Amino acid sequence: MRTLVISDIHANIDALIAIEEPCDSVICLGDIVDYGPDPIACIDYLRKLDVPLIRVRGNHDNAVAFRVDCACDGAFKHLSTLTREYMWQVLDRDRIDWTGRPETSATLDLDNRKVCALHGAPSDNLFRYLYPETSDADLDAELKLSTADIVLTGHTHMPFMKEIGGRLMVNVGSVGQPRDGIAKASYAVLENGEVELKQVQYDVKSAIARLRKLPIDKTAIDELSYILKHAKMPR
Repeated sequence: MRTLVISDIHANIDALIAIEEPCDSVICLGDIVDYGPDPIACIDYLRKLDVPLIRVRGNHDNAVAFRVDCACDGAFKHLSTLTREYMWQVLDRDRIDWTGRPETSATLDLDNRKVCALHGAPSDNLFRYLYPETSDADLDAELKLSTADIVLTGHTHMPFMKEIGGRLMVNVGSVGQPRDGIAKASYAVLENGEVELKQVQYDVKSAIARLRKLPIDKTAIDELSYILKHAKMPR
């Protein structure tokens, strides 16, 4: 079985449609909304997939659906707050309800391996950040909170994979707003119990052009455009 794993789409339809991996199912680790210009297109694209979709809720999905604080990194919070107002303007009740519907974690059996899917970390599904530089000791402690062979996460927008004690911690990175310095859509493929991290080029210029049509502060648009172009926060 071949499973596509995506996370942190952030309303970037150009990045989402660039992923053309053949698969038998899709796992989405959350954060479909905020930051980007096309939440409707992204939600509808996922709803119309011709393969099964397994979803968990991310902190931005949670904020949009339930009108609560996203508790995201302070450097990005003003951008999420501004674009969230736009989310509420354009999303109807049905799409908002759909965004908030999934649980914050899911456990699956795939190819004889137990897989835990969540947005942040086993200790805090919504809000804890796990980075490539997170220590092995901290990652080991997180893995011990789960019984899974593979733990799939997102949230930091920085992909990495580490094997500790025979178990895998995998951050699949971000589809729609990478922050690892590589302006490509990041994702993972899970097949036969093995995980491969992948990245694909997408039309960044088109995504930025869509951003520039948003009815929000121009300075925020410039910051969001910089992040898409350079895959990092402007200094």
